Amino acid sequence: MAYAAVTSLMETLSLHFLQSQPAFPLDDLEAQIRDGNEKLGLLQQILEKSEITNNEAVKQTDYYAKEKKLIKSEKLQQLEALKAQIRDAKNENLGVLQQILEARIRQMELNEEASSKRRPRIKTCFPRLYGKLQLAWDSILLTSRLREVAEVKQKIVSLHQNLGLLQQSLEKSEIPYDDARVMKDLEAQIRDASFELEERIEMELTAIYLANDSLHVTACLLRLHQIFNEAEKQTDYLKNELIRIRRRGLLHKKIIVSNLSKNTSKFDNSRMVGCDKLFEKILDQLLTQQTTKGRQVVSIVGMGGIGKTTLAHQVYEHPSITSHFYKRAWVTVSQEYNVEQMLQCLLSCVTATSRVGGQDQLAECLRKHLKEQRYLIVMDDIWSTTPWDSVQRCFPDDNNGSRILLTSRLKEVGEYASSGNSPLNMPFLDPDESWNLYCKVFGKTEFVLVFEQIGREIVKKCEGLPLAIIVVASLLSKIKEEEEEWKNVAKSVIGDSNDACSRILYLSYHQLPHHLKACFLYFGVFREDYEIPVKKLVRLWAAEGFLRAVKHVNMEKVAMECLQNLVDRSLVIVSELSYNGEMKKIRIHDLLRDLCLKEAGRENLLNVNVIGDEKLPIYKRESQHLFSKSCRWISDTSECLNSEIRSGDKCFDKSHSLHSRFDYSRRFYFHILDELLSYLKLLRVVDIGCGYCSNSCEVNVFASLVHLRYFSLTHQYRNDHPPLYLKLFEHRNMQSFIVCGRFVKWDSSSAFTIWTMPLLRNFCVERICSLETSSVVHRNLENISWLDSKLCTPDLFTRIPNLKKLGIEGRSANCFYNFVHLGQLEALSIRSRYSFKHIPCSDIPWATSFLPNLKKLKFFKTWLPWSDMRLIGMLPNLEVLKLIDACQGPKWEPHNGGFRRLKWLVIQSIHLKYWTVEGDHFPVLECLKLYQCTHLQEIPSGFVDITTLALIELNYCKDSLLTSAKWIQDEQLNNYGNSILVRS
Repeated sequence: MAYAAVTSLMETLSLHFLQSQPAFPLDDLEAQIRDGNEKLGLLQQILEKSEITNNEAVKQTDYYAKEKKLIKSEKLQQLEALKAQIRDAKNENLGVLQQILEARIRQMELNEEASSKRRPRIKTCFPRLYGKLQLAWDSILLTSRLREVAEVKQKIVSLHQNLGLLQQSLEKSEIPYDDARVMKDLEAQIRDASFELEERIEMELTAIYLANDSLHVTACLLRLHQIFNEAEKQTDYLKNELIRIRRRGLLHKKIIVSNLSKNTSKFDNSRMVGCDKLFEKILDQLLTQQTTKGRQVVSIVGMGGIGKTTLAHQVYEHPSITSHFYKRAWVTVSQEYNVEQMLQCLLSCVTATSRVGGQDQLAECLRKHLKEQRYLIVMDDIWSTTPWDSVQRCFPDDNNGSRILLTSRLKEVGEYASSGNSPLNMPFLDPDESWNLYCKVFGKTEFVLVFEQIGREIVKKCEGLPLAIIVVASLLSKIKEEEEEWKNVAKSVIGDSNDACSRILYLSYHQLPHHLKACFLYFGVFREDYEIPVKKLVRLWAAEGFLRAVKHVNMEKVAMECLQNLVDRSLVIVSELSYNGEMKKIRIHDLLRDLCLKEAGRENLLNVNVIGDEKLPIYKRESQHLFSKSCRWISDTSECLNSEIRSGDKCFDKSHSLHSRFDYSRRFYFHILDELLSYLKLLRVVDIGCGYCSNSCEVNVFASLVHLRYFSLTHQYRNDHPPLYLKLFEHRNMQSFIVCGRFVKWDSSSAFTIWTMPLLRNFCVERICSLETSSVVHRNLENISWLDSKLCTPDLFTRIPNLKKLGIEGRSANCFYNFVHLGQLEALSIRSRYSFKHIPCSDIPWATSFLPNLKKLKFFKTWLPWSDMRLIGMLPNLEVLKLIDACQGPKWEPHNGGFRRLKWLVIQSIHLKYWTVEGDHFPVLECLKLYQCTHLQEIPSGFVDITTLALIELNYCKDSLLTSAKWIQDEQLNNYGNSILVRS
């Protein structure tokens, strides 16, 4: 993690000091120093005047004369001590200076009258002097070192350059896969030193941003100067040590892996190799074995990484399965299961509407939707009998051939759920199947003899475990075909250890380039079997700061390249693609996630705290001791986080990201969130998914989190609970601000602060009712929603010229006139509670230059007339159109020449009855999805001639609609040889 630590430190310096519009401009230092110097001079005059005792007061008695002489003598001694302290630039014990200043102030109190006149002047100079006295001792020291403070900018530039050289040295270092203790120790030193420096710098920056006076800012800069001095020396030493080690040749030759190999094999991880007999047997038990029409459970058991999920998914998507079962649902259970979430997941598969309620209500709702239906339920990755017992009553037995398919690592679980039937054992691949899988990952079957021999030797050691074969083959596919390098891999795999899979997975991790290791370990913050939205992941990576900045390249684009690299290495599984074939959701195998947890814990990066420790294996329970050491990332799904932090544990001073998840049946106590986050001053990432609040409350705790870069709050709701109030604060380094939840009420009047956030790229909240424009042109803002339609003015749109994604809410269709200013817009969503009436036609260049880059368009409850789709069809590059209760009226007749590039069409409409389509209406359509089209009798026959069509998906539609879809499927196959997938 040395590379990630150095990169993060460089990012911090750049964001706060070196960017074109830094949060704290160093060019203003001179003005701040002059201001501080003037105040110091005023303080000096006051203190000097305080030394002149009132003659009239002291000559009244001999007592006062003796007291004056004593004070003068003490004062001289204190002044000498003060001079000595100032001369010693390295002294950091400022407590003595504090005592001196306090003594001088107490001396002024000898003359009550003089003291009462002078105190206000001192308070004017130092607002915090009385009571806390936390600035005074710094101010005295500053008088002798203001010249050094002026060197801060040069120090920062020098440090940044030094770190860049250290970063390059790490990139070039030949770190082997086997044990090179000297190098590992040095990397640990670099990691710890970089993280510590960054934390110290950020603490001072926190004080600067929250300061109320320039003198306090200057005092912090003085401490920063000292930190930068130490950092420069430390990085020099570490860099020289790294060079020395390389020169001494203590490192073995590293296997060279290209960053993004052009010859990377595009292995489809969803396709099985081998197991053909088992696949046919499962299909037989699900479809053709009808000795009993009663509900049956089929179980697949086998060790982790053997391919149970892949096989089950292949069965689930097989055309014979999709056509035989009326309802299909898939739920991944995992070790850290939650019954409510399982029920929600199953319901989302069988019904188009979301359900909220307790466990009993959800169970009953699921049962009703499955009643009298022939269904297939897949429960993947089930670890115990408890989750099966919790949900099996939801699966009615109507003697209609319904089936349940389970996958588990434990045979006893499969036997229990199968009611005594023998589970199907997932076999290991035989030698031929193993070699075929190895070749499939490579994308070729012919190898030079020596490389084939080495490859077969490695495959043999994988012992038929598919995951191990895929990972090691992906690694070898990126290595130059040099005999020595391949033999190095073989030596790592072929050892005395019986745990071949573990060794292979660790080998693949250790062979990752430096810039990918932190990216990979970051998967540990997500819960087990969680399908991670790609957009969310790349935003998080960008905010964490461990990605190296590339000049003129968007940081999220850099993150996408890193993710693609991990996918190419078979360390990450793509679980869902978008309409254009790009990654939409991803996941990671359980064994690889376990590796992430272990390594991230060892690197002091991640603390994980989850619900239900007793369900976890021992090594995972040990990782649950969340508060035993300080870590950069916190992942918490328990209810004890707040109480542990409130106990005063200093571990949290260094935490940079907080990921919290609470299901809707638990309460996240926002009324104590102020106290919770007061310990987490360095947070740059806050990602909270929470349940309801029992009391209405305001969340105003984020103002003090000055380093915040990513904020996401997803709030579950219940109609009988009050809203949650949220306010936006100025965070100059904010990149993504995302708030989801109907009952999150946010202060939209604070939206104007987006103009003071130059790095903001994503700004998504439930509704923006007011947004003052500014003279600033915000060139980084690319995504904003949901904007009131009345705010869509030319003045606003011209100030966000690079906007790519926009969400609008309202009833004013006049906003269409102003879309001409959004030449970069790629995705547009419009929702309304009222009718839009009509989309304006005149004065808008629909057929020429209007929204030239728009690819995705969604209307939600706009109740437009179907005739307005004629205008939408003119958009030159539209590829996705979603009409969710968007149009009213019973008939849609598309116009010729429209929708020339449309690939995906999604319609949800209870009004549509008649629809006519000809082959040239949607000439390149690939996917048609119809939801709740309850009055539509059939899919237009014109779809038969759309040869690009690949998928028709129906949900909650008439049986006649399904019949017409299957007719189109048959006609396409007979006339054009095209195989269309029909889902219902």
